[in-house]
Amino acid sequence: MLNHLRWFLLLLISIFVIPTVQSEELNLKVGVISGLTGMASKWNYYQNKGVELAVEDLAKQGVRINLVFEDSKSIGSQAVLAFNKLTNLDKVDAVVIDDFGFVAEPLLPMAGQQKKLLLLTSLPSKSSWPSAKGYAYSVATQTKYAADAYEEYFKAHPEIKKAAMFVFDDTQWGFVYKTIWQSLAAKYNVEIVSVFESNEGTPDFRSAIAKAMGKKVDLMLLAHEPITFSKMVAAAGYKGPILAANNFLEVFAAKEDLGSLFDGVYIADPEISAEFSQKYRDRFKEPPILEAYVGYEAIRVLSEAFKNNRTNPELGMKSVHYKGLAGEIDFTSGGTFGNQTRFGLFKLKDRGGH
Repeated sequence: MLNHLRWFLLLLISIFVIPTVQSEELNLKVGVISGLTGMASKWNYYQNKGVELAVEDLAKQGVRINLVFEDSKSIGSQAVLAFNKLTNLDKVDAVVIDDFGFVAEPLLPMAGQQKKLLLLTSLPSKSSWPSAKGYAYSVATQTKYAADAYEEYFKAHPEIKKAAMFVFDDTQWGFVYKTIWQSLAAKYNVEIVSVFESNEGTPDFRSAIAKAMGKKVDLMLLAHEPITFSKMVAAAGYKGPILAANNFLEVFAAKEDLGSLFDGVYIADPEISAEFSQKYRDRFKEPPILEAYVGYEAIRVLSEAFKNNRTNPELGMKSVHYKGLAGEIDFTSGGTFGNQTRFGLFKLKDRGGH
């Protein structure tokens, strides 16, 4: 009799008690530092829309995220002030900085000192990462994966014999493009007849363009400020092809109309999922250019880290691995750069949607 009573009580508990136990809803307060004004404003305009879209999608899954935006003005010292405000006054659970690497870099030691999880959409210098002490990670597009896409162009155009290169003079971005293009040029017997390097935001390209045209180049390679370059190369009468970094999409973001020049411009850009692209277009009535997807990934990665470990999300990061919008997102190997970007070669007009 006692055994029957015991089993009856266990049955009641399983029916009425266990189903009422539900997983706790995840509520996060996230600070977002962006260059709302300044050099990065075009990029941040699109990436912040990616952030918004991720918040909306996660809300449908029971993850509530309250965003607090701060403007870095694309200046490192302003980013430092914003980080201090977000962590000390706003008491955010984590911080995303979707700004250029040189702006984000001063925040790495601060993340380590304050033990605050920091997600970047850029790649500061490798030497700066140890100062974060395991509290900073990046979902940035990794340019090194673009080599195969650029090789498609060289393979398809054996008529290219001479090229001129225009690159931003830094180790994290311009240097990567320079290295990729030099390697491909050597492989496909293309002579690089002139190289223009500058770390100015908007340099005067005119003499370098004239020099390149004087050498009768078949191709111009650009990893620098595209709007000024485009106007100057058009004014110089250059009619040949341009193979560029994906920042050339800033031309569309600025609503510049350079007419037929666009017909000869090709870029390597992340191959984002068609579903995300359509969802973004439906929501914002424009294409998700300038890596809008990394803003989305930053918020999703944060949510995954907190799901894995709410008390110590920096440890939860070590278990984050999923199929991302443009390739695998994988932090399980212990690295700080988790975006294994998949690139494609695109004609600029097709990519910008204009």
